[in-house]
Amino acid sequence: MTHQESIVMNFRSLVSTDVWGDLIDRGRRRTYPSNSVLLAQGESPDCVIALVEGLAKVVQSNECGDELTLMLRGPGEVLGEMGALLGRPRSATVTAARRCTGVVLPAHAFRGYVERHRLETIVYQLTVERLTSHERLRADLVHLPPTGRLARVVSHLADEVGHPQGATGPLLVELGMPRTELATMAAMRRSSALAVLGQLQSAGILRLGRRRLIITDVARLKAVARGEEVPGVKGREDATPAM
Repeated sequence: MTHQESIVMNFRSLVSTDVWGDLIDRGRRRTYPSNSVLLAQGESPDCVIALVEGLAKVVQSNECGDELTLMLRGPGEVLGEMGALLGRPRSATVTAARRCTGVVLPAHAFRGYVERHRLETIVYQLTVERLTSHERLRADLVHLPPTGRLARVVSHLADEVGHPQGATGPLLVELGMPRTELATMAAMRRSSALAVLGQLQSAGILRLGRRRLIITDVARLKAVARGEEVPGVKGREDATPAM
């Protein structure tokens, strides 16, 4: 996988500069401190937020109150768009993993914006692609050993929010959350996840930061994520998922 192929696909990347600028001009700019809630699961979809700066975390809670981090979203995203278009309650909570700047637009204004620029197909295609990507991720995690599961999650996040550091440099993935949350996303124990991250670092595939990952070898990470044998990385540890 080349860095060019790693360019994040989001709403901003699918529309022209003028169309994105029209959205920004019509909304109200707001700053969200780190850990604050941008959108809450179950609430009425009365607005959308165009993310201009920062990093947001999408979390879903089940009936037992357990929380699962689904994805990360960076600048260029529109948050809460499907609820606004379909008139359905929020399906997940979005929090600021880092300080965020967003442009808030009332739901009715966003619907008018989408209709005016004929963006219905783009919005729905982007949503379907994300749902399909998430379903593929969950299906892969069922069959992979712990090393592959953790690598698959990191690879998924790299596709979502990875930033190439130069034409041939490493790929930066800002997490905005403790690395232990990767364990929950990969359905494995924290101790196992940290051990796998250590392996990937020792093998020269990753460099670990406090709330970031630097992928130094994307091709080998993808190979591990497919369950392939990679020198320096154990492939078949105890595969008991976290409870």
